[in-house]
Amino acid sequence: MLSPITLAFTSSFLLSFTSGVRILPNTNGALSLLDSYDYIIVGAGIGGLVVANRLSENASVSVLVIESGDIDDRAEDISIPGNVGLEDPRRYEVKLEMTPQEFLDGETRVFTQGNVVGGSTIVNGLVWTRGSVADFDAWEHLGNPGWGWMGLLPYFRKSENYSKQINNKPTRNIPMTTQPAIDEHGLHGPVEVGYPKYFYNQSHNFLSGIQKLGIPVNEDPNSGDATGACIVPSSMTAKNQSRSDARTAYLDPVLERPNLHLITGHAVTRILYGKGGKNSSSSTSIPSVPGLRITGIEATTCKKEVILAAGSIFSPVLLQISGIGPAKLLKSLGVDVAIDLPGVGSNLQDHPTLEPVYDYSSPDVFSAWDIVGSTRDAVREEYLANRTGPWTAPMVNAIALPALSWITERVQEVLDDAANAKSTLPSSYDATLHEGYAAQKTELLSLLARTDTPAYEVMSTSWGQLAISAMQPFSRGTVLANSSSIFENSQPIIDPRFCSHPIDCELLLIGLEFNNRLIQTPPMAALKPTPPPGFGIEEAQNKTALDETMRRKITTGFHLSGTTSMLPLAYGGVVDPSLRVYGTRNLRIVDAGVIPLIPGAHIQAAIYAIGEKVFLFPVLHEVFARSYTDINGTGCGYYQERKLGYSPQRESTTWRVPRFTTSIARRLFKAGIPTAA
Repeated sequence: MLSPITLAFTSSFLLSFTSGVRILPNTNGALSLLDSYDYIIVGAGIGGLVVANRLSENASVSVLVIESGDIDDRAEDISIPGNVGLEDPRRYEVKLEMTPQEFLDGETRVFTQGNVVGGSTIVNGLVWTRGSVADFDAWEHLGNPGWGWMGLLPYFRKSENYSKQINNKPTRNIPMTTQPAIDEHGLHGPVEVGYPKYFYNQSHNFLSGIQKLGIPVNEDPNSGDATGACIVPSSMTAKNQSRSDARTAYLDPVLERPNLHLITGHAVTRILYGKGGKNSSSSTSIPSVPGLRITGIEATTCKKEVILAAGSIFSPVLLQISGIGPAKLLKSLGVDVAIDLPGVGSNLQDHPTLEPVYDYSSPDVFSAWDIVGSTRDAVREEYLANRTGPWTAPMVNAIALPALSWITERVQEVLDDAANAKSTLPSSYDATLHEGYAAQKTELLSLLARTDTPAYEVMSTSWGQLAISAMQPFSRGTVLANSSSIFENSQPIIDPRFCSHPIDCELLLIGLEFNNRLIQTPPMAALKPTPPPGFGIEEAQNKTALDETMRRKITTGFHLSGTTSMLPLAYGGVVDPSLRVYGTRNLRIVDAGVIPLIPGAHIQAAIYAIGEKVFLFPVLHEVFARSYTDINGTGCGYYQERKLGYSPQRESTTWRVPRFTTSIARRLFKAGIPTAA
């Protein structure tokens, strides 16, 4: 039985990470922190900002959010939907590299994540899908009472401000009508969800071609049955036709709250542990970072809870370097083991994806790639003047989510292959992780056999990309720290192990066959599509060559999750159903890492719902009513070290602690930070 321990943590100024460091609210550019906060949240992505917003609704509760990135400038490459996929907002992203993929082509994959207030919602493709009832009921089956579809639906609604604007004029080129199940949607939530005022004609061709293959139209993919072809809702404002993200939804509207502070340009370096009472462990205290006390430490203490929301990559890494994780890994890093928790960094899941472009050569095709020169000037002028035209259209607004039985007659053969194929789980997985995977596999087989959960997603762009993702992946990977220092973990060891279970590649091959049938339907053939090299209709007859080409092209679906899974300890879990880390009293995780089984959907809507739910969860209320202290009786302490004057020619770093003023302004605007349009 794990003994609960209380926690604190240290944080460091990393000035090189961003263009500036801010503590908000502030006045006259002065950095200001309170002496203590009730809650300290690590990460200002979806989970962090949702929880920060809801906690700070209580004026008597103080909340500090720490974010390693900066605040975006609301530039056109961020806010305008039509720029998604065309512009590269790399200033707000962190580039990460996966290890060579053993089961593909032995090469690495590079991907990016948002490193900015708002997280990846600032740079994502805006696609807003929830998943099916069965996706979330599987979470409950895996030992998480209250986390099925009916347990999450109120929080999907709570986060959402849904607009039926697609049926209102002036919307151009509507490829189909849609009548959403309004009872399933929220109408007053923070995140605006809607449709563009422009659709490329290729959306007509795609949806018509999909229907020619027997896949029905789904007028509301977010009502509990995601399968079918649809005009996909986007996280965008109906009125302004601009991006709706975690920052504009959950932070900007509450900037005047004096009890909510945000500090940017910081990265947390370590979690500290202390004795919180007679039931606490007496041998798990970890001192502050060695050497930093030489020049002093400015302390701000935490009275109640620390909430990790650093994402599925960096939350497990922070736990590992702080002594929470697989004991063997921690010892190899020279980290004292506070809690031997094998699941930390394991159960990594993603939607393996192919992104073939079937170049449309018909002269009648107008795509986003044609918006250049004077055409771009005209499109920009129309958007800025009227909020209409092609710039209102995101990269993807037509998708198909077919069930397995809709695209192949080999359903039973595929299910048998999935059940019987040897899956190579990582050698680091212990017995509990094997047990947990066996339980997940049972759920996955059930999901693949159903007709109300998708096996695939096919995303159509105006320029001919028909991206395919396997939506019920069987492969599992790991995220591991490569050092005991956060400064050396900007690139952790990330290994999704794509196709380590062979059924994932088998499913993608079936998906490619489906694409080749799709482009031969009369509506799609009218676009004169040309398959990319290696994926042609004739080339596809050589299955061995097609498989080899496919394995070179498989990449991330950008939905990495599961690395701090909400599962029972016996299944290799990291957090319980209240999202509290096993063995701790006051440490929770609220990000994609807690997802135990990735849904057949894009995951941003689910993470918003998770953030909304955990704040209101009855177990959480009970814990929120308590206050814990660390070994020194100061709560969960937050220590800061300022790194100044570093030069590579010097052997050591000079550390100095800044002075903090006590005056706190009430508005972000005074700091010169741009807000949403």
